[in-house]
Amino acid sequence: MLNSPPRPRRVVVTGIGAVTPAGWGVEPFTQALLSARTTIDGFTRFDHAAQRTHIAGQVPAEPRALRRVRGWHRLSNTDRFAVGAAREASQHAGLAWPLVGADAAVFFASSTGGLFETEQFVHALIDAPGTTAPRGLLASYSLSSPAEAIARRLGATAAVETVTSACAASTLAIEQALRAIQRGEVEIAFTGGADCLCVTTYAGFNSLRAVDEQPCRPFRADRAGLSLGEGAAVLVLESLDHALARDAAPLAELMGAGASCDAST
Repeated sequence: MLNSPPRPRRVVVTGIGAVTPAGWGVEPFTQALLSARTTIDGFTRFDHAAQRTHIAGQVPAEPRALRRVRGWHRLSNTDRFAVGAAREASQHAGLAWPLVGADAAVFFASSTGGLFETEQFVHALIDAPGTTAPRGLLASYSLSSPAEAIARRLGATAAVETVTSACAASTLAIEQALRAIQRGEVEIAFTGGADCLCVTTYAGFNSLRAVDEQPCRPFRADRAGLSLGEGAAVLVLESLDHALARDAAPLAELMGAGASCDAST
């Protein structure tokens, strides 16, 4: 008789971190939701005078304590959002930062990475031809930069993978983390996504006339489009056995995930 395949290991959420236009942390985000307070408003990330719309969700300045994080001043905005959310998720899960004696992976998503800083580099070349633009602005151009920024500061020693598939990217990153833990490849995974507002994205959606001139109303019959924003969210996923062994309190169990490509002509 054939042996049945081993049952996938159970996977739980033990930590949550967030950086949003409501503030740095899950708590200000939660309070904004409960109070029905919109954070979609005028913004100053870049000059949008020539655009059709003039609102977005912009993350406020980081807490002073984060500025002491190693290499913080060299990180792009997207990297900072990712590292800030990952630090909070780690603390929420009761894990040390950096990790000590724990084998962790990072499965992370981003659509633009450090494109905002790259735009600054290009503008510097255009505005002052013949001068040398600060090359440090290009250090975080890669879409893999947020995942790498987390992994370096966390001390992750397992897989570090980046997913970039537009709106589905973070969901797919979470699925990858889930599968890796279910298969026993890793015990702990940091997963989620981060992005920063940039001219390319804002102008692109405006050219499609997909952005509402007022804060979006997704559940209204007379809705007029979407609203753009920036930030990051991170989950700490663990095998249930590993979480219980270190006396962590599971917040939820991730039962499964699926992906498909249903595009048609």
